[in-house]
Amino acid sequence: MNIENLSKFDLLKNVFENQMPANKYLGLKIIELRDGFTKIHIPFKEEFIGDFIQKRWHGGIQASIADSAGGIVALTAVNNIKEKVSTIDIRVDYLNGTEPKDLFAEAEIIKNGSRIVKVDVKLYHQKEKIIAIARCAFSILRIKH
Repeated sequence: MNIENLSKFDLLKNVFENQMPANKYLGLKIIELRDGFTKIHIPFKEEFIGDFIQKRWHGGIQASIADSAGGIVALTAVNNIKEKVSTIDIRVDYLNGTEPKDLFAEAEIIKNGSRIVKVDVKLYHQKEKIIAIARCAFSILRIKH
């Protein structure tokens, strides 16, 4: 694969899905990626169960998915490939129980500041019933032109 011919989004998708071991383990696949927004599919795995009686996804796995989804959408806000993006805060509100089936994450930039990017992430099985909402803050070490 010649990365020099890839669009910004194809490069981010390749790095996100194929170069990051945690994302590969989780099976995260980007369905849609554009400036300020992403939608990600996460296949269910038995290893993701935290509540074995009700077969609910582990909350830490959900938080990791939210962090990854937020991070990739924050990366759409960088102006230069050398700018660094780091999670500085994440808050997750668990609204409904999960089921033992695939999840989806939608992340959207709500504020793109000079040094901080704020992202909201929704996790769901069906869009009508949100499982969790995360509010994430990412630091961007911007490079001056």
